[in-house]
Amino acid sequence: MKSKFRASRFAALSLLLTLSSWSAALAETGSINETNSIKEPESIKELNSGAENNAFSAERLDLKRDSLKALITIDRRIDPFSLDAQSSRSFTLKEAIDTTLANNLDIGIVDYDRQAAKARLLGAYGKFLPDIALSYQYNYLKGKANVPFGSSLEPLRFNNPFIITSAGFKYYGYRGGSVLFSALKGRNQLRAEKEKKKATIADALRETVHLYNELILQEAILRIRIRAVETSESQLSLSRDLQAGGLATRLEVLQAETQLSQDRQNLIDQQIARRDAAIRLSDHLSLPQDVDLRPTAEVIEKWRLVSDDQLVGKLVSQAIDNRPELKQYEELRLAAKKQIMINAANLQPSFAFNGNVLGIGETLSKSTELAPVTLAAAGGNSVTQVPRQRQITALYTLGFNVNWNFQGLGTVDAANIYAAKLDARKAALESQRLLNQVVSEVRRSYLKSLSSERKIEEAIAQVRSADEELRLASLRYQNGVGKNIDVLRAQQDYTGALIEKARALVAFNDAQVDLLRNVGLISSSNLLKESR
Repeated sequence: MKSKFRASRFAALSLLLTLSSWSAALAETGSINETNSIKEPESIKELNSGAENNAFSAERLDLKRDSLKALITIDRRIDPFSLDAQSSRSFTLKEAIDTTLANNLDIGIVDYDRQAAKARLLGAYGKFLPDIALSYQYNYLKGKANVPFGSSLEPLRFNNPFIITSAGFKYYGYRGGSVLFSALKGRNQLRAEKEKKKATIADALRETVHLYNELILQEAILRIRIRAVETSESQLSLSRDLQAGGLATRLEVLQAETQLSQDRQNLIDQQIARRDAAIRLSDHLSLPQDVDLRPTAEVIEKWRLVSDDQLVGKLVSQAIDNRPELKQYEELRLAAKKQIMINAANLQPSFAFNGNVLGIGETLSKSTELAPVTLAAAGGNSVTQVPRQRQITALYTLGFNVNWNFQGLGTVDAANIYAAKLDARKAALESQRLLNQVVSEVRRSYLKSLSSERKIEEAIAQVRSADEELRLASLRYQNGVGKNIDVLRAQQDYTGALIEKARALVAFNDAQVDLLRNVGLISSSNLLKESR
């Protein structure tokens, strides 16, 4: 009895070793002869072919919408193109850039700062001109007065208006240089605001390209998720067919169903992620968010915005020459030095010329004219007062004055001068700190660009390996020598590899945009030159 049991165990072991050897041989060959009449599932063929065409080359990732349009079927409650949107709109990168320049709120805000600085500069120039003062005063005089005549007082009544007008000027020939230095400071501040606007535009363009690239990426991942669902559906169908033929277990069917459910959930999450990317781009462009933006690009292309043969030292030199922030802080430093001279001018005397013209006029109408009045005079005689007519009297003044003021015995002005010197030193330190930051940004973005490009190569190799792994696992499972769990795992790896490749391409493009911005060469033309 024991010998029979041992014999059965030996036979089972021999059979297991034979199957293992066959499986190992199959894995080493990597393919099966056509005489075996084993064919790949259509879904697997489709995935394999995608790895060989231009869509999955080193520079491109296919984004064509054939599968996208057909798949609003995975979950009919969710539209991957609209979700909460009422309409959709195709958007090119050029349109996104033009819209940014026209609608971006940050650019609009900083432009108002520039206009305000320009207005203040005009005000500073106006101080070189003389001050003019005009005055007009209308008075109505009514009452009576006792006028002495001889030894008595006689009442005199009056009821008439009179006007006082004046015109004058004051011209400062010298104010200790405060007017000149105020104008020079205003010019530095205006230049600083212009450079600030350039920097704001550069940041807005960079953010636009990043968000546009993010939308392209999410669109690509959406397509990959759709393909994953389609592949899982094919695998589930195959598992059910094999179960019906007695070549697969119920467990394997359940594993395929679980994978399909997971892929569908991932697809739903990706639909939301793609819509979220569109909303963020709409918000940045100040566009209605109920319109779903869709990129017109059908492929993810590898951009080369900065020549790869440039040394980092040359890029740093370009950044020092071109970065608007450095120019902005330099102008602010010069403006701070001008403030020292302005405060010092308050300790200097000021000289001014002034002149005035004063006119006093009286107008009597018929209703208000005084009637002839007979007044008693000395010696018993009498005189008659003739009604007064319109009278105008003009006074002229022309002068020269000198002012020399010392607030708090000069301590106030001295303190202001010292504070201005501290502000100037602070501005110099801020300029140096910014320079160090610019150099660091260029070096880091340069390294990031290099590493991102290396990751593309690794991602391409990973896609090829995952593609081959999926092909072999699928063939083994169809032949009854492989496990369904190996196919499902290979499917996940292949999907992940495709997603990582898309992320690597977009990451490199974003790194190139950052490097272009940090060097100070970002512009609409430079962005569109290589990214069309």
